[in-house]
Amino acid sequence: MQSMLPQYGGDINDVKKARQLMKSVRDTNPKHPPAWICSANLEAAAGRHQAARNFILEGCHQNPRSEELWLEAVRLHPPDEGKRIVATAVTHRRDSVRIWLKAADLESDRKAKRKVLRKALEHIPHSVKLWKAAIDLEEPEDARQLLTRAVECCSTSTELWLALAKLETYENARKVLNKAREHIPTDRQIWISAARLEETRGEANKVELMVSRAISSLTANKVEINRKQWMEDAIDAEKSNCKLTAQAIM
Repeated sequence: MQSMLPQYGGDINDVKKARQLMKSVRDTNPKHPPAWICSANLEAAAGRHQAARNFILEGCHQNPRSEELWLEAVRLHPPDEGKRIVATAVTHRRDSVRIWLKAADLESDRKAKRKVLRKALEHIPHSVKLWKAAIDLEEPEDARQLLTRAVECCSTSTELWLALAKLETYENARKVLNKAREHIPTDRQIWISAARLEETRGEANKVELMVSRAISSLTANKVEINRKQWMEDAIDAEKSNCKLTAQAIM
């Protein structure tokens, strides 16, 4: 539908034709979000910004469950109005990660961003994106506490388990990685992180054992041992000064 729109600065007759076409589409099916988005973009391209905003808000009214319409409405309005719009949007789409992230993004104050994301996680506790956004705003200790909750809600996210392990003491990090392997027995990164943890602790004798166990476990779980991936892991380990892990992988 976007291809139907004339380029900005195009012939005025083309703009009129496009308006008529968009009106026909809207009248025929007001529950079709792309029609409202195209109508708004047409007016914005023609320099009629208030008309564009009116169209997009009417589209939101007609289709309150449309993520795209709400996000486009926020984009077409000044920040202060965008905040009010996104606040309305979340009442209709409390399940939308993208809308909650936009709501947080519109806040300039760090505390306000955290408040929005905490509220979002009450409604969508299984979103890795929301947890990551919330954790990025916290100091290490608060981030560790959030990550502890995050891995309970998103137990199949390797990224969250590894982030938590990095913030823990050696003993607790071992426990975290053991739990991570229980929940995700098919991810080599957890095993390699465990090997690197032992190396940084000075437990050189455990490094090769950890890598060997990784191969056995992954094979048992029918995971393809991809030589190229493991070579990249070895290079990455060496760059991180975990030479024993790199050698064990090789």
